[in-house]
Amino acid sequence: MRKVALAAGSAFAYLLVTATTAFADSGIAPGTQPPVRGDIVTPPDGTAFTGANIAIWLVAIAALVVVGATLLVVSKRRAASVG
Repeated sequence: MRKVALAAGSAFAYLLVTATTAFADSGIAPGTQPPVRGDIVTPPDGTAFTGANIAIWLVAIAALVVVGATLLVVSKRRAASVG
């Protein structure tokens, strides 16, 4: 059961972090159409920015992994000293 819970938790964390890009805002209000004038648009140089900042989620996941590993080590030491 522990392995299933760990796998489910890891899958949820991965889904949460990778799905954050879907929340990127386009800046166009819902239901409105941007004006189209027929101008020729040249693509900008450089790498495209998706609009998602996942750095805070990666820090949160790393902190949870450290806390979980610490609790695992403490619980194994406690079990070894008791029994």
